[in-house]
Amino acid sequence: MLRKLLTAACLLLCAFSPAFAQPNPASTKVLFLLDASGSMWQKLDGTFKVAIAKSVLQNLVNELPDDTQAGLIVYGHTRKSDCSDIETLIPLGPLDKKRFSEQLDGLNPIGMTPIAKSIEHALKILQQESDPVTCILVSDGLETCSGDACELVRQAKAQGVKLTMHVIGFGLEEKDLSALECIAQAGGGQYLPANNADELGKALKKTVEAPPADGGFLSVKATLDGQLKDAIVRVYKTGETAEIAMGRTYAGVSTNPRTVQLPAGSYTVKVSAMGIEGNADQTFQGVLVNGPDTTQLAADFSQVTVEVLVTRNGALSDGVVSLLDPVTGKAVAQTRSYRSAKSNPAKLVVIPGVYQVQIKGIEIAGDPVKIFDSQQIASGKTLSFSHDFTSGELKIGARTGSTLVDAAVTIYQKTDNKNIAGGRTYTSASSNPKSFVLAPGKYKVIVKPVRPKDLAEKTLEVEVTTQGITEKTVEW
Repeated sequence: MLRKLLTAACLLLCAFSPAFAQPNPASTKVLFLLDASGSMWQKLDGTFKVAIAKSVLQNLVNELPDDTQAGLIVYGHTRKSDCSDIETLIPLGPLDKKRFSEQLDGLNPIGMTPIAKSIEHALKILQQESDPVTCILVSDGLETCSGDACELVRQAKAQGVKLTMHVIGFGLEEKDLSALECIAQAGGGQYLPANNADELGKALKKTVEAPPADGGFLSVKATLDGQLKDAIVRVYKTGETAEIAMGRTYAGVSTNPRTVQLPAGSYTVKVSAMGIEGNADQTFQGVLVNGPDTTQLAADFSQVTVEVLVTRNGALSDGVVSLLDPVTGKAVAQTRSYRSAKSNPAKLVVIPGVYQVQIKGIEIAGDPVKIFDSQQIASGKTLSFSHDFTSGELKIGARTGSTLVDAAVTIYQKTDNKNIAGGRTYTSASSNPKSFVLAPGKYKVIVKPVRPKDLAEKTLEVEVTTQGITEKTVEW
């Protein structure tokens, strides 16, 4: 169960490079903030989190260039229930790989998760630095002590501290990780989820990569009825299907708008609202990002009304009206128009997005369909569609002399021989001739007697005209 929850969390979270990232010599000065709270004794895939963190972090440190300056701050490693249990195990200075290994090996998780106080501790060190420093927080939980870590980082950036703050959520099950993502966004870094050793290694390597030199910024704001709305944001290079960035806006101002730094280029951005049934997606095509500008997108999920008038030969007509997801083809909203002015035009209420509007004329044999492809339905507008289906009537009778014949009638379109209608004449004047409502056109009709059985099957060709009545009687 834990594995499934972690996998779901990984799918829902992001690898975003938020708004104020600075050109970052990440391999020059790196300060690690490592969670050594009691929860690090939990297991992932049968291995203690602390063991995974020690091993993966040591591997990363061993791969850093020898001229790197690095430091290590740890919290929750010596005392239970103490929010001041924070220690600089290795001051920021020339990289000593052996010392890193020794300090990591000696960690014994035991205490709380004082994220804000740990960042405050780190900022006192960074304020003495004149060169940019990359700070990497690895945490397996949310804040368990007091303080606003996001605001601390935001204020430090505003005061000119040359800081890039990355956050790695290690094996987190919480659904709302906005507090951690806010720290990364405020610190001009990335929030990265990691749910096993391989993902932790990739996340740590990503944090020591320099941001794109020619990049710009993408800012996505999600709202519903004027309020900030939690949504997942996915970014793809134009024409490609591989997701290159993913994140959540949540419903707070600290992460909504959600801001990401991207290389200059053209992108497709898909925004999916959380907690809304149906087609809760808005897709933006050809979004251009160019440094150092910020491209702003607004995804408004306020509901809008689509009106569809359905008529046949100019009169109100019954039909099935559907709004389809153009990608999956599934109906997002559907209703009937009927023949009443109370329900026709049919009204469907959906969130803004791109839809295929489908009208099925169910009063006409073969259920002809009218489609309006790729309709962009924007917020604050009522989009109206109408379609008039044309039809005529075909009557097929069957008799032998003055006696009515019970016969099976099958009607095929002449153009493609498609079977579109059928019925029985029986031996009653109320059903013989048998009446069919058809779209104008040419048809092949096969009449096969049921009683008496010894009569031969007959075929005839007919043409139906708009609002016309075509009557044919088959005689034996």
